[in-house]
Amino acid sequence: MNLKRSARSLVRFWPHQRFAALALCLLATGSIEAAEFTWERGVTSVFQDADDSRVDPELTASADLFVTLPRSSGEWFLYIEASTSPDEDSVSAIYPTANADAGSVLDQDGDSHVQVSEFHYTFHMAGDRRLMVGLVNPSAWLDRSRITNDENTHFLNGNFKNNATIEFPDYTLGAVMRWLGSESRPEVSLVIASSKGISDLPDRSYQELLDISSNDRGAFVGADAKWLRDRRTFRLGAWLRTEGHPVTGRPDEFEKNYGLYGVLGWQDTVNALNFRLGIANEDVSVATQFAAIAYERSTPIGLFGLGVSKTRISNSFLQENLDDIAAAEAFFRIPIGDSNGQITPSVQYVENPGFDASGTTSRSSAVVAGVRLHWSF
Repeated sequence: MNLKRSARSLVRFWPHQRFAALALCLLATGSIEAAEFTWERGVTSVFQDADDSRVDPELTASADLFVTLPRSSGEWFLYIEASTSPDEDSVSAIYPTANADAGSVLDQDGDSHVQVSEFHYTFHMAGDRRLMVGLVNPSAWLDRSRITNDENTHFLNGNFKNNATIEFPDYTLGAVMRWLGSESRPEVSLVIASSKGISDLPDRSYQELLDISSNDRGAFVGADAKWLRDRRTFRLGAWLRTEGHPVTGRPDEFEKNYGLYGVLGWQDTVNALNFRLGIANEDVSVATQFAAIAYERSTPIGLFGLGVSKTRISNSFLQENLDDIAAAEAFFRIPIGDSNGQITPSVQYVENPGFDASGTTSRSSAVVAGVRLHWSF
């Protein structure tokens, strides 16, 4: 299992009690027996400011803990994360896409929190098959990219973390079936999960998550195939949410949300290039088309990254306060000596931010400058 995911974020000049969330996440490893368990821990902190007079500078931080317990038939996996909450007038409150790691774990009141985000068992089956069951993250297995999926070590802007047209649920109950690929056949992933995850629910409770019979609950289904050819990878996928979404302009009608997406990647020893495309049901999805290109280059002193994305708003949603979304980001990631630390200055242009597949946005734009510090241990 790939454990290369790291820390999330926290807020500007936080009070001491917010460190408790981080401490609980990190100190939990004290009772783990190294003989059987393997674990990875990470802390990320981000400072950002914007050329918008409404916005206050912000310092955020987060912590993650990944634990794996191998068994003869498979493996257990546990993911615990902690995060502080954004301030009301901070960068991530007004331009939330500028920091995909900010406020990633909040309680029902919007305060900092510690959360078990994933807890599942993976069965190793014959024929290079893997079946994962439990509390899962659908976005970890669909629409994946080597350079545009991890906001802690690559692009920080949320538009480069996942395709904006895909209406992913948050961490939720489900199953992931994978057929591992080879030179002659693609790798195939099938995700079947509840359409509502922890952060999608009003109480953000596991008790509410287990109530899969709720009237507003449907299913999220996604299928993804990946082909690997020399230095190129190609991924094609489709997804569906079965609960009824209100149709814009027709309040008595409801439709399912669905879409298609593609990911194309190329790399050599020092360069990596990624393209993403996506479409969704324009009758119910705010984001109806998405396109992004990202480039990274390894240099003797660090990793350079540059990305541009555009998200088209459905004509059904175009109003005075809605418009197409644009984002651009450049960063330079520098290792800290011989340690597992990294420091990454970055600059972003964010236009009409603050929405996902079913949310809203605002007509504004800003240049956001920042620096991210990440430490894995």
